[in-house]
Amino acid sequence: MQMDEVDAFAMLVKLMNKYSLRDMFIQDMPGLHRSLYQFERLLEDLEPALYCHLRRRGVPPQLYATQWFLTLFAYRFPLQLVLRIYDLIFEEGLESTILKFGIAIMKRNAETLLEMKDMSVLTTFLKERLFDAYIDKQPSTSSILESGFFGSSGAADKEVYRSDILVQDACAIPLTPEMLATYTIEWEEKTRTEKEREAELEHLRHTVSTQGARVRLLEERAEASDKEHVQLASELVHVKVENEELRDLTDALKLQVSELKNVVDKQPAEVEEKLRMEMERIMKRNIEVQNENRAMEESMSEMEKELVATKMKWAEVRETSLSFTFSLRETTTNQSQHRSPRTTRPCAKNGVTYAVLSTSHFISHSPSLSG
Repeated sequence: MQMDEVDAFAMLVKLMNKYSLRDMFIQDMPGLHRSLYQFERLLEDLEPALYCHLRRRGVPPQLYATQWFLTLFAYRFPLQLVLRIYDLIFEEGLESTILKFGIAIMKRNAETLLEMKDMSVLTTFLKERLFDAYIDKQPSTSSILESGFFGSSGAADKEVYRSDILVQDACAIPLTPEMLATYTIEWEEKTRTEKEREAELEHLRHTVSTQGARVRLLEERAEASDKEHVQLASELVHVKVENEELRDLTDALKLQVSELKNVVDKQPAEVEEKLRMEMERIMKRNIEVQNENRAMEESMSEMEKELVATKMKWAEVRETSLSFTFSLRETTTNQSQHRSPRTTRPCAKNGVTYAVLSTSHFISHSPSLSG
């Protein structure tokens, strides 16, 4: 039996609004997360061994049950089973029905699942082979007719499934409204806690981001400080080297100062010694000069005496000469008065006359006597 487009759309609207299928697809998918949590809690309460086995193998319901609840088991399940599930959904409601069918299928395959140890094998089986537990190995005529009436999910689907057993298993699940309410409250509390945690995490992320920016700023400052520190350390090394050089120079200057001080300390004695020696030399020289002066004075005194004697002799000679000259002039004058100037006496004293003429000639030509 097929619906027309109008009826199919009306059915979709009813599923979305009355059966709360819309909650599965709105933002954050609250209906899906609530159903997954309820399914996990039911599995923990009703099949604890299977729950622990899957949890230890890292196979949460999100890996296999998500497609069940979003498609109402139509994604992989045979159409024979899907149609029965839809019947019960319309009869009892969406929330409890999908949980019952999910738990019923898990209970039916519990022993097989517990024998599987590998995660990939478990995941593949949960997604594609769970409904094999309802294959009718020896289908009856009524089962075959029923299978033909409901149709199949594809050309490869040649199996006949015991949908009646699936419905019986689902109806046998002890799920009450109180249990659903309890699970819902737990999920809401968990969701609220997660939101608070998420808000706290977001706040922490913001804080971390802010602190990260501050840390980066501090790192930049630290890097700048490190560079400054390296520069200061380098300058400090240079200053220390310069200090060492200055210390060496200071030591050298101190040594020079000490040597100069010793020289200065010794210099007055040396100067005094040199001055004493120079004074002695000058005194000796003075004595020598005095002796020389005394000798010269004595020599000069003798020379003065000789000069005086010479002058006296000279004076005597001059006086004699003057007297002689005067006498000679008088004689000459007297003779000139009695004789001609050209007359000579021829006598035996001719030599005297000659002598007189010679003396007159001498007097007239001698500057000292003529004066």
